[in-house]
Amino acid sequence: MMRALFLIPAVAVLAACVPPGPVSEKPKGPPLEIVEAARAADTTRVVLRYKDGAAIPTADENRAVLRAMEIACREGESAIPDTRTRKDGLLTVNIFCVGVLQSDQVIDGSRLKT
Repeated sequence: MMRALFLIPAVAVLAACVPPGPVSEKPKGPPLEIVEAARAADTTRVVLRYKDGAAIPTADENRAVLRAMEIACREGESAIPDTRTRKDGLLTVNIFCVGVLQSDQVIDGSRLKT
C-alpha cells in the first residue's frame, strides 16, 4: 500500500515531463544520395554522398551509416556495419547481412554442465 502511494506522485511528475504531441526528429543534415549499392553473397557495399554533391562530414557519418543499413539487407536479415572508407568525397560503407532464424523450439538447459 505504501509503495502505491509513493509511485502515484512519481508517475505524475514523469508525465509532466513528456511533451503533449508526437515527437518528430528533423534530419540533421542535407538529404543523402545513394550513389551505388552492390551486394555480393552476404556483404553489401553502399556508396553515399549528399544530394547536392557535397561530401558527408565526419559529424554526419553515423546518419549515413544508418541509412545504408536500412537499404543493405533483405527482409529478415540483420545489418552489421563492417568498414567505412572515404575517397573523392564519397563515403563507402560495407555492411554484413546476417539471416535471423526464428524458431518455436524451447531449449532445455537443465542438462548443461558448468
